[in-house]
Amino acid sequence: MSFAADSPDMYANMSESDRETRAVIGSDQCIIDGKWFFLRGCLEIPLIGSREVFLWGLWAILHETDFDEISESWEEVGRQQLHGPFKGRLANSLSACYEDCLNLKLRIVLRPVGERPLFVLEETEHPLSLAQATGISEQAAVELAVKLLHCPY
Repeated sequence: MSFAADSPDMYANMSESDRETRAVIGSDQCIIDGKWFFLRGCLEIPLIGSREVFLWGLWAILHETDFDEISESWEEVGRQQLHGPFKGRLANSLSACYEDCLNLKLRIVLRPVGERPLFVLEETEHPLSLAQATGISEQAAVELAVKLLHCPY
């Protein structure tokens, strides 16, 4: 099961004309006003008793220097051993399922070329962080999916 945000919330909340003049977005990167830098990655929640994960395709905001380093190493074989991890903050709210997710601290871990970075939440008391650390039942994953499919994201 996987669900993804098409863009960081900051971009999604902009008017179409502001998007055209202030932002550049691709499948994995977004820059707004030349000073806000976003990267798309995966936040994985293990399913208890399974090898499967509930996958969130989300965006993180990070420092320009880290954004540049990741961009420069995007096609570099072995990048996961040579770069990072990096610090960032979650750039999507997930309000349909979890409260107060926007700006949660996270670690950005590069994976092999062709795989999006892994986002590991660092705020251990948040319900989403707890889910990532301990896993959720398959029933809880189904309930999340039902909620997401019936609510606008």
